[in-house]
Amino acid sequence: MTLQPTVRSVVVPMAAEIDLTNREQVYDRLYAAFVSGVAVVIADFSATRFCDSASLRHLIAVQQRAAAHGCQLRLVIPADSLVGRLADLLGLASQLLIYRSVGQASGHCLLSSAI
Repeated sequence: MTLQPTVRSVVVPMAAEIDLTNREQVYDRLYAAFVSGVAVVIADFSATRFCDSASLRHLIAVQQRAAAHGCQLRLVIPADSLVGRLADLLGLASQLLIYRSVGQASGHCLLSSAI
């Protein structure tokens, strides 16, 4: 008997800077991943130097949209980054799945690729 992978993930690198002027364009990449049929979408903020608080809080709505498509949203936000510090101040860890590396976020996913 051969086991087939049942959980698939995709890593979506986020822009270097995210604010009101480009938030929808950046998050549209996440929405495209949700409808692709993957079980887990990993939003990688590792290279993001700036993300305003409204755009970070908007991730709660993005997560709800993922759930509506039967998908789980996971965020990679390094703890020592400006984005990580702001996420901590906003208390987002209690509302979103935040990991410190792509490896942690995809730890129990069987397949991983990048868009």
